[in-house]
Amino acid sequence: MNPDWQPHPEKFEIFPWNRNFETGLEEIDEQHKVLVDILNRLAWHFASDASRVTSGHVLDELLSYAAYHFKSEEKIWQEALGESDMARNHHDAHQMFFAQIQTLKQSHGTEEERLSELFDYLTRWLAFHILESDRRMALTVKAVRGGLSLEEAREQVDSELSGSVSVLVNALLEIYAKLSSLTVQLLQEKMARHRAEVELDRLQRKR
Repeated sequence: MNPDWQPHPEKFEIFPWNRNFETGLEEIDEQHKVLVDILNRLAWHFASDASRVTSGHVLDELLSYAAYHFKSEEKIWQEALGESDMARNHHDAHQMFFAQIQTLKQSHGTEEERLSELFDYLTRWLAFHILESDRRMALTVKAVRGGLSLEEAREQVDSELSGSVSVLVNALLEIYAKLSSLTVQLLQEKMARHRAEVELDRLQRKR
C-alpha cells in the first residue's frame, strides 16, 4: 500500500468492497481497496454538491494513486509474464485510462454533466479493472508461479473465466453502473432537502 495514503473519516460506500473482489494477490487487493475508498469519497463530494475545487482534489488523488497502483502491478506482471503481449496490452490499457479521463474532463456540456459522465466512467472502469482485467492477470501469474508455462496458464484462466463467469461479470458491471447513478441521485436529493430544511429553520428563527 502507498505509505503516503491515509484513510478519510467520511464514509460513503457507493462501491462497497467485498471479498469477491479479491484477486488472490494481497498487495494488489490492498491497493484496490484504496482505489475504491477514493472513488467513494469522490462520489460523496459530487453528490453532496461540495466545492468543485474539493472534488477536483479528490479526482487528482484518485489519478495519482492509480498511477502508483499501475506501476506497482505492472512490476508484478512483468516479473511473472515478462514482455508478453498480455503484459504489454495491460500496460496500454492503463495509458488509455488516463487518456479517457482527460477526454471526459474536456467534454462539452455543463460542469455537472461532465462530472456525472466522468463518475459513471470511473465506476464502470473500476469494476471492470478489478473483476475482469486484474483478476485475469492475477490468476495467470498464480498459475505461472505454480509451474505452468505462460501458454498453459492463459488457457487455464481463459477456461475459468469463460462462459457463465464472463456473463456474470458483464451483468455486475451493468448493475454497478445503474445502482451508483441512482444512489448519487438519491443522495443529491437528500442533501438538497437538508439544505432547504436548514434554511427554513434559519428564517423561522429570524421572526
